[in-house]
Amino acid sequence: MIPASFKPKRQFMELAIAEARRAGDRGDYPIGAVITRLEGRREVVIANAGNRVKTSGSSIKHVELETLKYVSSGYGRYLPDFVLYTTHEPCAMCAGACVWSKIGAVVYGVSQEDIAAYGRKHATEYYRWRACLIPCQYVLEKGDHHVPVIGGFLRDKCHQLFSYRSPSREPSPRQPARVSSRPKVASRPKGRPRPRTR
Repeated sequence: MIPASFKPKRQFMELAIAEARRAGDRGDYPIGAVITRLEGRREVVIANAGNRVKTSGSSIKHVELETLKYVSSGYGRYLPDFVLYTTHEPCAMCAGACVWSKIGAVVYGVSQEDIAAYGRKHATEYYRWRACLIPCQYVLEKGDHHVPVIGGFLRDKCHQLFSYRSPSREPSPRQPARVSSRPKVASRPKGRPRPRTR
């Protein structure tokens, strides 16, 4: 369980922002996520990745969902000692995955409202920035999963990701970039099984 005194760490959101930029460099939505684990007084990175919706060709390959699945494959079905850091508020689908995995806490930068507002003003044919205007806090509460949700963490830095464009990449829809779909994983503690991959 995550203690009530939990405070998010800037370094982990900055890692999620770096992953978001790498996703943007691949021609994907610049969204990043990090999953950490609280081990006593320490918080350690378990996995980090960038979004792959465009580069995978799947509209449901959200980075939060994929990273949760990956960590669950190595650490078990429930993740009460883990924290999800994500640059963008988890949509209802990803928040549902947080309920089912019993994640310990969620920390995000920009909200679904921020995503929708940016999309209304600045959407392009390639980057539509659609939003699901159901707050993740609402989904977690309706799923009877009461965990700390900290929104607006490093919001300004995360908001800058909306306009992030790699200087050399915005692939055409006919030729999406090819990337591995595996999140990066930190070294695991001794005695823990290696996560399965497909």
